[in-house]
Parts: sequence; C-alpha cells; structure tokens
Amino acid sequence: MHHPSLAFTTQRQYIPSASTLYASVDDNSESSSSNSDNEVEANDTTEANFYNDFDDFFPSSKQQESPISQATDEQIISQLQKRQEVIQQASNDLLQKWSTGQCKSYGAFTVNEFMMEGKEMAFDWVRRMDIGSYPRVCCGSAHGSVYVADVEANKLLGMAKGVHYSRHNADSSDATHLVDGLDERLKGLLYGEYDGGGVLDVAMHGTNFVASAGREGGVKLFKYIDGSVPNVLEYVGSVPTLIRPLPGTTPTIVTSVRFNSLGQLFVGGNDGYLRMITFPNDFFGMDFEEMKSEVDNMTVTIIKEEEKVQQPPSPILSFDVCEELETVATAHANGNVCFYSVRDDDSHHALLGTWNPFTSAEGGKSHARSVAFVTNESKQWSIVAGGGNGEMWLQDIHSSVIEASGGNNNKQPTTDKPNMQLFVENSVQAIKPNHQGPVIGLASRPGGIIVSIAHDGILRITQTFPTPKALLGLGGYKVWVGSVCIDSEGKRLISDGRDDVVVVHDFSKEPEVNNDEGDLG
Repeated sequence: MHHPSLAFTTQRQYIPSASTLYASVDDNSESSSSNSDNEVEANDTTEANFYNDFDDFFPSSKQQESPISQATDEQIISQLQKRQEVIQQASNDLLQKWSTGQCKSYGAFTVNEFMMEGKEMAFDWVRRMDIGSYPRVCCGSAHGSVYVADVEANKLLGMAKGVHYSRHNADSSDATHLVDGLDERLKGLLYGEYDGGGVLDVAMHGTNFVASAGREGGVKLFKYIDGSVPNVLEYVGSVPTLIRPLPGTTPTIVTSVRFNSLGQLFVGGNDGYLRMITFPNDFFGMDFEEMKSEVDNMTVTIIKEEEKVQQPPSPILSFDVCEELETVATAHANGNVCFYSVRDDDSHHALLGTWNPFTSAEGGKSHARSVAFVTNESKQWSIVAGGGNGEMWLQDIHSSVIEASGGNNNKQPTTDKPNMQLFVENSVQAIKPNHQGPVIGLASRPGGIIVSIAHDGILRITQTFPTPKALLGLGGYKVWVGSVCIDSEGKRLISDGRDDVVVVHDFSKEPEVNNDEGDLG
C-alpha cells in the first residue's frame, strides 16, 4: 500500500468516546503500511478510522457521522453551562481567599542580587514597581536605577544603573546631565514626610519593555533582551516631547506612567495634562536596533481639560486606566478626580466629569494622592480616591454614560449636569477606617476588592460592595512604600515597601507554614 501524500491527504477519524485520542500523521503513515491482518476494521468504533486520500472528496452514504456532530444543541449548551459553573466556582473560591487572606507570601527577589554576586554596586532600595506579563516585573530604585526581574524564578534579570537623578549619583561623572527638577511642593504632595529618593514611577509592557520617570523630567524607555549581554537593560530612547528642551529650562516632571494591554503608554505630570503615547505599528516586535530607529516616530496626544474650565491645570499625582470603559481617572493636587474618555473613535478625548471628595473632608481639604476603578460581579463600576490625609472615598459611576460617549465626537461641557449623569446620585461613601498617612497606592480586582497602601505601613484589603468593609490588613511595610499591583489574572498581589525586596502574596497557592526562605510570617 502506498504512503498517502501529505499535500492532499485529509485525515479523518471517529471519536466514539472522550477518551479516544487523535492519531498523528506519522501514525497514519505507519498504519497504512502495515499488513492487512493488523488493519483496523471499518466498523470498529473503538479505534480511529483512516480513509484514503480522496474519501472526503467523494463522500459515501455509508460513512457514519461523528458523535460530536450528532450532539444536540441542548447537549452542547449543557456542557457549556457546566464549564461556566466550574469557572465561576473557581473564581468564587479565589475571591474567598482574598477575603480571608489565604495566600502564600514571600520575598521574591532583591535588587541587590548583583551586588551580592560580588559586583561593585552600592546597596539599593526599591521605590516603585509594576507588573508586566506575569511573572515579569520592573522596579525603580532610590539610586535612580531600573530593574527587570522574574518573581517566580526569584531572580533579577537585568538592570540600567543610575539612569535617573538621585542624590546618591548626583556627583557621578556618568550623571552630570541629570538635574533634580522636583520642586519642594510637588515632592511634599508625592511623598509627604518620607521621600525615599530616586525614580518617580515605572511601567512595564509584556516581558521586556519598561518606561520610567525620574526627577530630571521626561520618560525613558528600556528593553531587556533575553540571552544578550548579561544583566543589561538596554536604553531605547526617550519620549521626544517630554525631553528638557534646553539646559536650565523647566522640564515636564512625570509623576505617573502606565501601559494598557495594547501597549499605549499613558503619562501624567506636574503640568496637569494627561498624555497618551502610541508607538509605531509592530514596535514591540522589533529587534533592538530597529526599535531605537523608530522610537522618534511615536505619537504623543495631549488630553487637556476643557477650555471652559477657568483655572490652571493642577498637577497629576496618580491615575488609573480602565480598559473596559476606555476611560482614565486622574488624581490631582487640588483634590479633583477627573475622568477622560480615551476611545480611539473619540477625536476630542472628552473630559467626562470631575469629582472632589476632599473639599468637605473630615480632616480638612486634601490632595487626591491615588485613584482606582473597581467593579463587582454585577459589573457595577465605582471609583475610589485615596487622599493625602489618609481618607478613602468611593463613588458609583454610570458606565452606560461613558459607553455612550464613544459615539459622540462633540466635546462634553464640564458642568454639573454631565457630572450628575456620570455619577450615581447619593452614592458617595467613606471607606473606613482611615489610613494614618497619605494613601500612596491603590489597586483593584474583580469582585469589588480594593487594596490600599499608605505611609502607616499597612496594606489593607477592602470589600467595596454592597458597602465598604475592611477585610484584613498586612503589616510590616516601611514608610517608603511606593507601589501596590495586582496581576491580570487577579491572583497575585505584589508590592514594594520592604527595603530592597519585592513582596508577593499569591492567593492561588496555599499558605506555607515555617517557610524559612522568604517567608514574611
């Protein structure tokens, strides 16, 4: 018997039960060359059946239908429902672990790993961090360095040393071009009484691309190249419009950076304007040299407040991106939380509304230090704002209003009327108890969970629906804590705040008892 041609063969098999496996093309060839005594009978449904090359082109009425094709719509729907029930139960179990604090907690790595390996480096501290494609993370340090690491491999991968201004490298010959542009007022708003120095913020896209903001102003871009020069994080370039134009001029100090899943980079700064940076097509798939040549071709869109707002923009201290609603919420020094549409089809990127929960705050007027979107299982969206005075406030929003704005390219007037449409009436709630210090970071996951971190050294997990309720607090963090992040699967909580170590709380794993290595206890 001849071997079937791969170019024209259509392999066909019966699947009488879920346990029957598909045979490979190699198996087909071997079976076709075996003697007739070992051939599979045509009516034997316990094994896969093979036909010659042209059976599918000349169908026979004797051919039987696969049991899969005989399945009724009701059976298919029933199987899908069972699968959905399994997924929903797993989601509920995970949410329950978040609610009760059942997780594996450990120190994933130290940014001083290279120093411990005998290389000439000074002891450094983590000041900011972000999650890329898990388990990859990036860090910004007190010495102005940027790091990339793998939290599951417990390994530091690459570093760009001293690329941002720091008082530790101010006198270095390699950093003479770096000048501290952070004024005392902005420094106080960002750090309160505890300024740990170094990098202002970092963001990571995928497994190897990092954006970082330093005190000298602007945003720098880096790429970690697997298998290249050991321990090197390569400098790609800077965002052109944010570079200091001339020596001595005032730079744009970038306070917050974040990527969305498509690779667009959002930037907030001391000038009060939100910027959206779009990179050239296939930029993240380019090799390093091509990426460097294309970096100047990025598009920078400035999303300004409406001209009708008769006041100078207030510095952006933090922001959150909600991809489901295609909206960005910014936290400002004057206490405002502003909502912007960032839909691709909205040429004006309208300001949808403004909310200031701190004008009549119990502790007096405060700046909005952090902000985060949060949703429950019913897809009710809310916004949470954390203040410089330790307060946290929640306000429900009408997601339908935001969704409707995408089809309207006309600017939305910034009056009380659209605010009433955007925000659910009488839905403002205080989240108690207050933190004892500025709420430096917020992060959320589905199921109404919000995580807050403050200068009091407490990382708090709060359930926001139906009413805010503090579930638990994790202590042991230093006053210099800067970041708290949740991975895209909603399984892991990762933060800095433990000197040179990045801390992981993994709710998909069981707690370990008496774990001497990296256990936070």
